[in-house]
Amino acid sequence: MRQIHLRVVICLIFCFSFFSGFSQHKIIGTVVDSADGIGLQGARISLLNTGDSIIKQAVAQVNGRFVIDQLPSADYTLLLTYIGYKQSKRRIKIADRDLELKFPLTTSFTMLDAVNITVAPPPVLVKGDTTEFSAAAYKTEAYADADALVAQIPGVEIDADGKIKAQGEDVQKIIVDGKEFFSSDPAVALKTLPADVIDKIQLIDEKSEQSKLTGFDDGNRRKIINIVTKPEKRRGYFGRMAGAIGNQERYNTGGFLNAFKGDRRISGNILSNNINQGSFSSNELVGASSRGGRGGDGGSGGGIGPNHRIALNYNNTWWKEVEFNADYHFNTSDKDLIRTANREVLMADEANQFNISSQQTNRTNQGHAASIRVVYKRDSTQRLTVNPRINFNSGKTTNTNHTRTQDILQQLINTSDRENRGNNHAFTLGGSIDYGLRLSSEGRSVSAHLENNYNRNTNEAFALSYNTFYDSGTMSRSDTVNNRNDSRSNSTLWNARLTYTEPFGAHARLMGNASYRSNNSYSDRRMYDFLLETGQYSELNRELSNEFRNDYKFYGAGLNYQYSSESFLVDLGIDYQQAKMANDRIFPEVTSASHQFVNYLPNANLMYRFSRDRRVRFNYNTSTNPPNVLQLQDVVNNQNPLNITGGNPNLKQEFRHAFSLHYNSVNRESGANFSVGVNGELTNNRIVNSTIIAAIDTFILDNVLLGKGAQFTRLVNVNGYYSVRANSSFGIPIEALKINLNANTTVHHNRDVGILNELVTHTNTFGINQRIGINSNISRKIIFSLSYSGNYNMVRNNSNRDLSNNSYNQQIRNDITYIFWKGLRVASSLNYRYNTGLAAGYDQSFLLWNASIGKKLFKKEQAEITLTAFDLLNSNTQITRNITERYIEDSQSNILQQYFLLSFTYNLRQFGGGGGGRGMRLTR
Repeated sequence: MRQIHLRVVICLIFCFSFFSGFSQHKIIGTVVDSADGIGLQGARISLLNTGDSIIKQAVAQVNGRFVIDQLPSADYTLLLTYIGYKQSKRRIKIADRDLELKFPLTTSFTMLDAVNITVAPPPVLVKGDTTEFSAAAYKTEAYADADALVAQIPGVEIDADGKIKAQGEDVQKIIVDGKEFFSSDPAVALKTLPADVIDKIQLIDEKSEQSKLTGFDDGNRRKIINIVTKPEKRRGYFGRMAGAIGNQERYNTGGFLNAFKGDRRISGNILSNNINQGSFSSNELVGASSRGGRGGDGGSGGGIGPNHRIALNYNNTWWKEVEFNADYHFNTSDKDLIRTANREVLMADEANQFNISSQQTNRTNQGHAASIRVVYKRDSTQRLTVNPRINFNSGKTTNTNHTRTQDILQQLINTSDRENRGNNHAFTLGGSIDYGLRLSSEGRSVSAHLENNYNRNTNEAFALSYNTFYDSGTMSRSDTVNNRNDSRSNSTLWNARLTYTEPFGAHARLMGNASYRSNNSYSDRRMYDFLLETGQYSELNRELSNEFRNDYKFYGAGLNYQYSSESFLVDLGIDYQQAKMANDRIFPEVTSASHQFVNYLPNANLMYRFSRDRRVRFNYNTSTNPPNVLQLQDVVNNQNPLNITGGNPNLKQEFRHAFSLHYNSVNRESGANFSVGVNGELTNNRIVNSTIIAAIDTFILDNVLLGKGAQFTRLVNVNGYYSVRANSSFGIPIEALKINLNANTTVHHNRDVGILNELVTHTNTFGINQRIGINSNISRKIIFSLSYSGNYNMVRNNSNRDLSNNSYNQQIRNDITYIFWKGLRVASSLNYRYNTGLAAGYDQSFLLWNASIGKKLFKKEQAEITLTAFDLLNSNTQITRNITERYIEDSQSNILQQYFLLSFTYNLRQFGGGGGGRGMRLTR
């Protein structure tokens, strides 16, 4: 009996052990960086019971993977820790199966209390598509603007017009703390934030909105900068106000103000001046401590006149779910431009012509632009973005022009004296709605995009010209053109796209999309000739008038396959597109025509990550571009009798191939970064100019005569256009010299295609540009920079083998600021420019020198009085070169020269405690 009981007990124990062993499971996990998904080898994983006692521990191996096995069904807590990252706790439940989970960790920088150790923050961190630089690693002058700090980041360049390049690419947008901030103009953001509120600068290769919604990386990127502010500076007021007066009745006044209270942020920027500071991007705002002073040199456009601008931005977050951003810009200007130009017209196999012109233009402009962006995130599975926009612009132009055309022997071919006046108004109303819904944690999602834009333009233009034509240098005839052109146009665009993604295992996904686009355009152009009998523009010229409607619709569908791992991504797809374009002429005669297009648009996106700091990416895509209503409108414009233009209702849509290959590398210890890339484009059915240059007087229409040497240009489709551009960018801090070095090299080749006198011509432009610059990082009292930029261009034309045009220009610039005894501030900016290979009279070299001396005031030196001298040597010059498939043109414009300003500047800083920090007041 005792043996029976013993056998029963042994059997029960065996069964219990069997079923217990049968019900045990394991956890298979991966610990990764939350930003880039890279596995964190060495992370420690602790398994806790409900009483927070450690049951088992593990260490993540290669790729961050770990396994904890022999676990009975129960509730547990996983504690994950890794040096430099925030610890994470995850509640899990093991029921009837093994668990396979991914655990993302976020980086953490913890300030220790009661330990007086000062450790410099890491100069650079790389997290996925983001490269982060610590602002504390760079020195700027007290009360400097954000651009003074951003310009010191290795690989970042800011030119004289405020355009920003980072790692060889144009920066499209500035955001602050991850939120929109003056999104329509990156330069405004840099002039509205002071450097001393910045904690970090992040260079981001931002994914497209479509990729954000679906999680399906389409390879489309744009370079943006995210400015991360110091937590203790996110509550308070800060800004600058300044004013200046000078000789020649010059003045400059403006400033900016920010009111931050946590998520609620109100910012404003205003300027008014007559020193050609046409935007907030100027390097010096009335004595502002910045990167040196361009000093109102007129920018790239030339001309002189007053400018007034206002920019406002409002940001807030409501209910922790709704992010709201509103943006408003106003500008008005009144500019007088005096310009001379020498244009060499490429005449294929004939001797080239030379067009010499001088003009005076007065142009007034006023513009309003407003946008709202609302992002609703109910939870991590849903995202709704609404972005309405409105723009209004109006302008008035008066232009007088004298032009003469001569042959290579300097004999006159024709001359023209013209006066043109015009008024134009443009209105745009539009917006977009994007919605994304994640259906499962594995990657199943659906997203939708809807966009609408309405545009309306009206224009009234008057033209009066007296034209003479010559034969062998002797005047053969003359004529007069006197007319008024009234035109109005509008268009309505609808664009819709629906996308669905389906996961296939842990690494593969499939995406399907359907799209629809509709663009309805209308243009009405009426030309009225002047009648001497009535003294009015009352006779309708039917041959030069036209009323036209264009309807363009396409339907599309596509399929993409994506496979991604921690170090590799491949995305291949193709879209099918069926388009229909209908053109209807209503006046002066009723005609109709239609075209249908069927296209297959392949795309590919490949990325390989060698390590967290090095990666290479390749992208290839195709797209179509339909002609607009003004290009299609079959009407002749003779308001410039030497350059008559016309539309073409038979234009087809362009088909574009584009590719890019980019390699990026960042050194975390030093902050050095290197990038190299190549971009290419090939366009079939490219819309180009077809030009006829009359060898003798020729009638285009019954009453439109094209005089000898004059041009008639209309648009046509041709093949053969391509462009290739290679760029390398290198930035490194040199600690021994306390400087940051940036170098950028660009090599490009453009093959422009045109038609001249029914002969296809190719103009090949080859060029190389080298830029190198250094910025000091010595102290906040000595700030200097030195840069060199050289640009060499060669132009070759296939139809004129003897044509060889080479040009070279360079710019050497030095900016230095020195602050010494009791707040005295001395600044100097030297800019030497050299040109060669341009037309006669345009090979000019000059040295532009701006300098200032100022005194900082008050206990905290928050104010300054400054005397500034612009163009001390009175040598400022504006020369530009423009190269097309038809001509090479050198021009010179009037620009501001020597003047002086006396300015007063006051910087406001008032920060309160809280706002996410400990209420401490930190300064660099």
